[in-house]
Amino acid sequence: MRRIYVRGTGQEDNIGDVILRRAFFDELSRAGELHILLGEASADFLSALDLRDSDVVYRDVDDWRRSAYRSVLRRDTWWVDKPGELLLEEDIYKGQRRLVPLILAVRARGGRALRLGIGQRKPNPAVIERFRRLYRLSSMVAWRDVDSREHFGLGEVMPDWGFLPGADSGSESRRRLVVSYRGDREPLSAETITAIREFASQESLTVTVITQVARDSARSKELHAQLGGDLVDWEVVAGHRAQEDRLRDIYLETAVALSDRLHVLIVAAAEGAVPVNLIAEPDTKVGRHFDAIGYHGMTVASADRTSEEILRDLATQAARTDEVIARVSAARARIRDVARRALAIAS
Repeated sequence: MRRIYVRGTGQEDNIGDVILRRAFFDELSRAGELHILLGEASADFLSALDLRDSDVVYRDVDDWRRSAYRSVLRRDTWWVDKPGELLLEEDIYKGQRRLVPLILAVRARGGRALRLGIGQRKPNPAVIERFRRLYRLSSMVAWRDVDSREHFGLGEVMPDWGFLPGADSGSESRRRLVVSYRGDREPLSAETITAIREFASQESLTVTVITQVARDSARSKELHAQLGGDLVDWEVVAGHRAQEDRLRDIYLETAVALSDRLHVLIVAAAEGAVPVNLIAEPDTKVGRHFDAIGYHGMTVASADRTSEEILRDLATQAARTDEVIARVSAARARIRDVARRALAIAS
């Protein structure tokens, strides 16, 4: 049987990392036996990935690499990079360069080297040409945003893997307004808080403050104190999968989700909610990932604006339910098409 060696490490406290990896591994498993590097991931993180009995997990990168070299000599072997954010930094480049001999060995023996669903955090002219040379060794590269594709000048664009799982329609009763914000940025302005309260009242929605990334818990509690409504913090449930299931149930009841977290907005949209990137200044990271599925103009900038102006924009965004459902449906079809071609699976 073909072996597929996958880099799969992620952020321990981030439900989004679990979601996109699970979807990614599910597709890859159709093409062979997965050998996944997961480093120091906890047992709970691993459990939430729904790995198969045939999947082999590696904690140590050297063990994973040695196993891959042995496999290349004995059977059909592929190498697959992890999906998600790419930091164009010197130490990241050096780490990826150490994998070049393995990638070359895989390609020389007829295997594939795949990078599917990745995106640069921000451009870095000092190192991008060296990264570009590494990425040209791949059989296929699919970026999760147009900007990354344009900066690298190779590959194609696909939606983020987080769009794949979720509900098929938005027909459920939706009476919630989800609010979720990063804990490492400035808090929302008084005008923004007022606009959120007024929007919830105007639309008869229950404010529901949620925590999808554990380190945002303190910010969630602050927002709940300011906005009222319901609080769904991480600490009140046991584990990644329990929190994800609880959040998905909430997103199915959500009309609009307000956040500066990319995968809060992606997962909410995948369950039929309207995603709004309500932030002080325009955030190109979030917007460009939704641009990749053809859902444009979902950012509402609040800096130096009155609550009335912000409220007007929120009301405009709230009317986009049918559009987001259609775009997510098309995104899922696109993801499956990319996977089919990358893995050469008959439709």
